[in-house]
Amino acid sequence: MRRASIAITGALLVGVVASLTGCVPDDPAPALTTSVVSPSATAPSASPAPSASSTPTAETPASIPASCDDLGTAATRQETVGALTAQHADGFVRPAPANATTALSCNWIQEEAAAVLLIVSTASDADVTAGVAGLAAQGYECQAAEDFGAQYCAKSGGTAETEDVVVARDGVWIYLETVNVNARAWLSEISSQIFG
Repeated sequence: MRRASIAITGALLVGVVASLTGCVPDDPAPALTTSVVSPSATAPSASPAPSASSTPTAETPASIPASCDDLGTAATRQETVGALTAQHADGFVRPAPANATTALSCNWIQEEAAAVLLIVSTASDADVTAGVAGLAAQGYECQAAEDFGAQYCAKSGGTAETEDVVVARDGVWIYLETVNVNARAWLSEISSQIFG
């Protein structure tokens, strides 16, 4: 995976990293079909009460890693966040389905230059489906990703270097937010790892 070197002023960079709203990578998104999720459902709760648990809901045939150090392959993880420093990841409020339980929350930064936030939550399949439908009202565009059979929703952040992504399927909600980091290949690995 190649990374683009993006020069931005110190003041803008500090603001971007502080807001942690994602990045727009050079590599293409996962292969997508043309089916778009209807935005007719109401938006999901933006502030579910997180409670750490690595056990998916009973109806979720998923395998969520117990540690941020187990996400994806070691090589891709190193390439994506190896130059960043792991930070405390609790307390982030990001889009999530109603009644979601946080299973894994990971945060990496590199001073004021780059950042990655990844939160994996579980909820009932109905709540996840409704949550995906509500993302359109928050500026996300959703499609079915063929490479890991889940809904893939993306939203450009406040600058060209930021992006928010949600991958949802089978009662599992993966939220990824990046700043100046291309994490698309890693997200694809994580999704395949979780959904099988």
